[in-house]
Amino acid sequence: MVLTPEENELLTRIGPGTPAGQLLRRYWHPIAVSQELTDEQPTRFVRLLGEDLVLFKDKRSTS
Repeated sequence: MVLTPEENELLTRIGPGTPAGQLLRRYWHPIAVSQELTDEQPTRFVRLLGEDLVLFKDKRSTS
């Protein structure tokens, strides 16, 4: 089945406010492992679903 350009746009655009973007934002997405965030480098900048985000490691103890 071949999609029309309009159907392709509808299904592939994932930015904020788009139908596919709204659907994908309902689910968890693994984008890093905890070992990537250390005490020396507690933050990491990522781009996910067309948005710039910051991953961070909370330095407070959880015990």
